[in-house]
Amino acid sequence: MAKDRDKLERLKSLLNYGIDHNEEHQDEIEEWAELARDLSYKEAGKILSDASDKLGEVTEHLSDALERLNEGGE
Repeated sequence: MAKDRDKLERLKSLLNYGIDHNEEHQDEIEEWAELARDLSYKEAGKILSDASDKLGEVTEHLSDALERLNEGGE
């Protein structure tokens, strides 16, 4: 059981890392979107904003998974 507990804690740690990492990249991608729009590349800016939003959705899924792990159930 201690081994499973160690694996669980490792998974939680990886999820926390992934969440933080994604949030940083999401912010960067949104900055790129703003830059593209400032350069009058509206469509590229929209695509980049969409990518940033999708990364935010992935981050939400990671957060949901972490929440379930912290609840201790399925």
